[in-house]
Amino acid sequence: MASKHKGPGFWVALGAVAAIAAFSAYFILWRDTGTGPTSPKPEAGRPAGAAATPAVATAAGAAAVSEASQRTDLTIADLLHNAGSAVNERRYIDPPDNSAVDFYLLVLGRDANNAAAQEGLRELFPLAAGEIEQKINAGQLDEGRRAIDLLAKFDSNNYTLTILRNKLDLKKRQMDREQEKRDQEKALAANATKNATTPATPATPVATPIAPATTEAKPAVAEATPKPAATSTAAPTKPAATAAAPSGETRAAVATSQSAPRYPPDAFRSRQEGWVEVAFTVAADGSVKDGSVVNANPPRLFNTAALRAIAEWKFQPRLENGQPAEQQVRTRIEFKLPDR
Repeated sequence: MASKHKGPGFWVALGAVAAIAAFSAYFILWRDTGTGPTSPKPEAGRPAGAAATPAVATAAGAAAVSEASQRTDLTIADLLHNAGSAVNERRYIDPPDNSAVDFYLLVLGRDANNAAAQEGLRELFPLAAGEIEQKINAGQLDEGRRAIDLLAKFDSNNYTLTILRNKLDLKKRQMDREQEKRDQEKALAANATKNATTPATPATPVATPIAPATTEAKPAVAEATPKPAATSTAAPTKPAATAAAPSGETRAAVATSQSAPRYPPDAFRSRQEGWVEVAFTVAADGSVKDGSVVNANPPRLFNTAALRAIAEWKFQPRLENGQPAEQQVRTRIEFKLPDR
């Protein structure tokens, strides 16, 4: 009965309130789904102080967008807007969390069937693949692998990604070989320094060829002293020759060039060390001949490298009373890896 006393103004006001409520509900639903007739600006409907500019050129602005990309108060429309800005600035896959691919993937994380994000990622694939290939060629393998894994979140079976992974693996093997070569050259340099010798430093491993074996040195001296007595009973012309003999120099062979042996690649890769004991003849012209392996540890592994090395060695030949003479030499060559 009380409703009979309500006038027309009451019903008009009630209708207006209902219309406002319906409009507000429609606006809220339209903004959250991002399916309205036009995309709202990123700032629309955000809490005060939460605004973030998606298209920025400064480093500070880029950091702000990176942080904003993880915020749940960004709508799908906001993320699509950020993705478009990243494409315009050629931020296809870099920097992490602030690239077009990152923004599109965030959209698909909320709406797996979002056509705009799917189409955007399909268009980005060749552009992103080109950047990944540049990273691989530049040796930025970790960055390349990260970008490949990022694209795989959209299409893990894409053949382009398979090709990029193969290129990355090939580049890694190439870089590993180059590093191994540098390590080997370092080992050779260290071995050459260790085996370098001069006549004044016979204690080094390769210096032993300079000093003749005692069984060879002693006969040379012993032969020089008794000759005057022995020749005194011989023909009259020989004493005059032996009288000049003491003035001739008698000494052992002296090394003038001893190149270090080349470390065998198999031994280097397996980190093996060892030694080879060799015997050879220093000829009267200072060259090396008749080289042979006396003993080795481990057997055969370093033999070829040792024999090739001594074949290139040069000496000042042994002198007997001032005359060049051959000398038998026996020495040990060690193969040591440098400490890393």
